[in-house]
Amino acid sequence: QALSSDSTQPNVTDCKASWNDLPAETRNEIVRLVPILGGKCSQLATVCRDWHSIIEPLNFSNISLTIPYLADPISQTMLFRHREQIRYIWFKVELEGFCCMNCRSPSNRFLSSARDNKILMNGFEKLFKTLSTWEPCDDHLVLDISVYSPTDNQHWFKYLDFRPDNDLDDQETAILDDPAHGWVAGQNNSDAGILPTTALFDDIMCDKPFGSWWLSLPLVPVVGAVLLRQQTRRRWNQLALANMLTRFPNMKELFADQQDIGNQQLIESFRSTKLCKLTIFENFTEYPEAGIVFPAIRALDPDVSRKLVRSSLHLTTLSASFIVDASHFFAECQDSWVWKNLTSLTLTSRALTESTSPSDINVMLHAAAAAAFNMPKLDTMELWNGRRGVAMLFRYQRAQNWQPAIITLRGTSVLALDDPTVVRAWDNVAYQHSHGTVKFVQDSIDSDKIRSHADAIRLLGLSTDVVRPVSLQQILREHRLRRTGHRRDWY
Repeated sequence: QALSSDSTQPNVTDCKASWNDLPAETRNEIVRLVPILGGKCSQLATVCRDWHSIIEPLNFSNISLTIPYLADPISQTMLFRHREQIRYIWFKVELEGFCCMNCRSPSNRFLSSARDNKILMNGFEKLFKTLSTWEPCDDHLVLDISVYSPTDNQHWFKYLDFRPDNDLDDQETAILDDPAHGWVAGQNNSDAGILPTTALFDDIMCDKPFGSWWLSLPLVPVVGAVLLRQQTRRRWNQLALANMLTRFPNMKELFADQQDIGNQQLIESFRSTKLCKLTIFENFTEYPEAGIVFPAIRALDPDVSRKLVRSSLHLTTLSASFIVDASHFFAECQDSWVWKNLTSLTLTSRALTESTSPSDINVMLHAAAAAAFNMPKLDTMELWNGRRGVAMLFRYQRAQNWQPAIITLRGTSVLALDDPTVVRAWDNVAYQHSHGTVKFVQDSIDSDKIRSHADAIRLLGLSTDVVRPVSLQQILREHRLRRTGHRRDWY
């Protein structure tokens, strides 16, 4: 601000400063603050050339794509022009709507997997053809795939929402009121029939072999990470999913947090890829629809553990929640195996509960130490469990900066390491990794605060994102709404 000669007060009429008078560094810092303030900043790119050069990369770094957009030649041209600025793509595949038993309007329909498959094939053909022409770069492209129907949350499943991976804003929850579908004044009192559940969770590409079709699609070297988030409520056919992933020859990271996401065929396919980081979260509901009886957590397949252990030998980070059990995983490890690159391992363990005998827990932790001894680069191992009323964590952290290694024991019940052989085994791990010792830290959690496995994740303070942050928000919201007004205890 300019000052007059006879006053210490600013003379507004003498303020002639313009945007261009500011130092370049100051201008850049101001513009970079705009996205942090919230809202869309796309229109700001037209203010001046300086703003354009800074705002445009921000606008195109995270985009969403739909099938109609990919079918538009003008949009295709724009995508190709800005391909080097795009680092995240949310690919939204919209299927046709479905009808429920209570809403048989002419505009709705019952399931037609053939038509849905046609939509999926058309969408992926367009997407892969588009991305196959993009050159790979060091800052890899993240492909986030979501499959949904606009009617997913229009019947019984009012709690579903649909958003990109980076949208962590709290979603406003209106009072749900739809008596025809069991929602009265925000409470879920329905006996949902089997049709809507089947409709919503039907398999993707399940009625015929798609292996040869996937192999006919072009390779997409530009994709370095794939996200398959839990908001895609339909289950991927595992063979179709395994074949799809073969089209990403440079995929180094896979993050999947859906229900029924892993089987032997899918896990085995990872060994032939460049995959370095693998996160699988087998989501489940602890408040199922009334009238539908099924176990909250499915029975674990020992063969999946066997395949996953072998695949882990080539990984740098592995997080597997509710798809395998730590006891099964470590039982498959062989003394001669060495995990040369693994820095982080996170597994769930059903042994971590108050009802498990201390001897069984000690057996599992001793086996974990034996495996950790053969992981020379291991920084963190987390073994945890979470469900309604239960949250337990065993965490080993490598010694850093001349400090001892730390073993954290946290949970809703006391996890006492009083077996000398187990303590000695972890002392050996700490010495092997950094010639250090082990420090034990104990912490407790109020079991009344654990209303689902999502609450357990939130309160355990896991160092690893075992589930996408936005997915965790959605799971917390879903369980909060589904348990409201429930008339029976499922445990």
